[in-house]
Amino acid sequence: MANWRLFFNPSGDAADIVSYGAALAEGRIVGKYQLSGGSLSDTLVIQGVKQKSIVAGADVKVDKEKSTKENIDVAYASRQGRRGAKPVGSINLSELMSKASASFEAVDRDLDDPAVLIYTSGTTGKPKGVMLTHRNFYSQCADVSTSVFPLGVSDTVVLVLPLYHVYGLSNGLLLGIFNGTRLALVPQYSPQALYDAIESTDATALIAVPAMYTQLVTLAKRKKAQMPKSLRICVSGGAPLPHRVLEDFEKEFHTRIAEGYGLTETTSAVCLNEFGENFKLGSIGPPAPGVEMAVFDDQNNPVPTGQEGEIVIKGDVVTKGYWKLPEETASTIVDGWLHTGDLGYVDEEGFFFITDRKKDLIIRGGYNISPREVEEVVYTHPKVSEAAVIGVPDKRGEEAVKTFVVLREGETATEREIVEFCEAHLSAYKVPKYVEFIDQLPKSPTGKVLRKELRGESGESDRMITEN
Repeated sequence: MANWRLFFNPSGDAADIVSYGAALAEGRIVGKYQLSGGSLSDTLVIQGVKQKSIVAGADVKVDKEKSTKENIDVAYASRQGRRGAKPVGSINLSELMSKASASFEAVDRDLDDPAVLIYTSGTTGKPKGVMLTHRNFYSQCADVSTSVFPLGVSDTVVLVLPLYHVYGLSNGLLLGIFNGTRLALVPQYSPQALYDAIESTDATALIAVPAMYTQLVTLAKRKKAQMPKSLRICVSGGAPLPHRVLEDFEKEFHTRIAEGYGLTETTSAVCLNEFGENFKLGSIGPPAPGVEMAVFDDQNNPVPTGQEGEIVIKGDVVTKGYWKLPEETASTIVDGWLHTGDLGYVDEEGFFFITDRKKDLIIRGGYNISPREVEEVVYTHPKVSEAAVIGVPDKRGEEAVKTFVVLREGETATEREIVEFCEAHLSAYKVPKYVEFIDQLPKSPTGKVLRKELRGESGESDRMITEN
């Protein structure tokens, strides 16, 4: 089967929408990748490609010595311009479209054939290519998203999330097209650009990450003006959203945010916790139609209601596996159940709660400490804008709690002030021993806090990653 690889265009444009649909109609596997950024600024992640090669943008730096050693061909694209040179064998998109026929016949593919390859963010290790099938996407649109995120032809969805991530692709682009909605693209995110898009298009729906909602609230308070009231559906995902932001957003924009939960491996959302009458603080909600969820112990047995274990998921939205990684696939999907790596429990009403990631859990004195629980408390401090918690080794060889704090603009605070606040709201063993004030938290492009960077773990980030 042919592979089609599209590298991430930082500014983004409508060509992405055309490219996805056209490639799938031709029966290809689509892969849209993000060029490295942040700590990976001089490298590029290449995975699962038999003949390794890179078409690099004019300003992208590639380690020539490393690429030669790994037998990777490197070609540089010229700078843009009407008369600029093009990579050999390439063709301008507008030129291609102008010569194309208005009629075509889509290639037939089995529903279980891979449609898209999306690579995991690598927040817990080396990125893996998740194979999402035509069935996965159809089920996500027809069964799951339609029930938790109902859209119609009269809606306008603000598409601000990157399309190389399953959240923006599945719940934004594909769901919008599936329901015939209008899409308003925001190619380069800023709080003001997002606000302007909502206002100018009378947008009715927004899917975004917590940081975007937090920044919209901050912008609204700073403007002290009438906020757009056209939004009727807002969904947040990718990371936990502080309760304070849920309340402030409803007050400023006169609409409620629903917190979704899903993974790349589940083609995005599998459940939703809608702020309002049926909202449960800290919950990710009940499973969507067509999705089974359970909580297992370490022996893959279901645990009683209310007891903590690993959240597992089954259904047509679950990936068929990782690209060319059979062992990782077998260890993650067992008897049809996808093991999420998230710890949590389910209550009597079928609402699920995540307590933490297995690998992020802090163990001190035999007690398990959830970084998320500590973060929620620190978040409520009136001077705190953002917070992240990790475990660090102490002098006795155990783990101690450390919190990284980003203060609100113009505020000052001391380490002791934060610790005393936590002492008033947490059990003694959960109180941070260390507090570090920083300007901003390291995050993935979708707003997920990169705890491994806070822990000083370079992982694979200091070299080019390849996989045969």
